[in-house]
Amino acid sequence: MQGINGRGYDGKRWILIDEATQRMLRVGDVVTTFRGEKRTVTGAQPPHKAGSTGKVELDGFLLYPTVVGARWVRL
Repeated sequence: MQGINGRGYDGKRWILIDEATQRMLRVGDVVTTFRGEKRTVTGAQPPHKAGSTGKVELDGFLLYPTVVGARWVRL
C-alpha cells in the first residue's frame, strides 16, 4: 500500500501520521473516526498554506485529519 505523502505549500515533503501510534498512514488503512465509525483511507492532500491542516480522504470524502486522530508532519 502507498503511504500518504505529498508536497505541501512550501515545496517540502509532508507525511500523514496517526498521532497515537506515530505511524505513517497508508491508502487502504482502516481508521476509526471520533464518532467510532470505521472508514478506509483513500487519499489525502497536504497543507496548501501555512495555516492549513491539510485533509485526509476517507471513503472518497475529504475531511480534517483530526477526525481520525492524524496530522501532517513536514520532513
